[in-house]
Amino acid sequence: MTFSRLRSPSLRLAALTVLIPCTAAAQGTSEAASASGPIEEILVTARKRTETLQDTPVAVTAVTADQIQDFGIQSLADISKMTSGLLFDSEFIRGANRPVIRGQANILGASGVSYFIDGVYISGSIDDYDLGDVERIEIVKGPQSALYGRNTYAGAINLVTRSPADEMRAAVMAEVAGDEEFLVRASISGPISDTLAGGLTLRHYEMGGHVTNEFDGKDIGEQQSRSISGMLEFTPNELL
Repeated sequence: MTFSRLRSPSLRLAALTVLIPCTAAAQGTSEAASASGPIEEILVTARKRTETLQDTPVAVTAVTADQIQDFGIQSLADISKMTSGLLFDSEFIRGANRPVIRGQANILGASGVSYFIDGVYISGSIDDYDLGDVERIEIVKGPQSALYGRNTYAGAINLVTRSPADEMRAAVMAEVAGDEEFLVRASISGPISDTLAGGLTLRHYEMGGHVTNEFDGKDIGEQQSRSISGMLEFTPNELL
């Protein structure tokens, strides 16, 4: 379960990260962001092909891995706060969270916005998906049924996973905040052989209720999730 709320000041037990303004916020062809320095070329796969964001003839907002890290983005609810035309309504039940693009909301039936990971449809909620494994998040606005299938008449949200690193890397991050919120994440990735690379991520998240039910005195909004994700990437060589 995810809730839209003002976060309490948190204590990060990881390496200190300096926040800097993003130099290339992706807003489609008509929403290109301005920056004082050179604009970074961003590749997207919103039309099931790799092309630059500037050449994509559809309204796409791309949030890169650097932006996710720099702005401390933890969930899709945080993404909606920096994406024009996207609202993320967080309810007390995790599966009831409903993204809304350009005001095309509904009460009954499935949402008009569907989730995809590397172009593959994901049913249900992905609130506990670890954004540390994401290379880029693409929010495609407008009807996309021709490319992505049903329940995308308002748009689609596609998460592009990060490839394993070319060199061995390991990281551990912990965060403690108000409302008994606690997050710990450990990851390792790197080459296994000349043609094979892999990565593994472990994540634990929990939060105490931030609202008290006056009827029975119990907290509302408690949640806990554990996730594990892995990836193998094979690169062909001259022999194969």
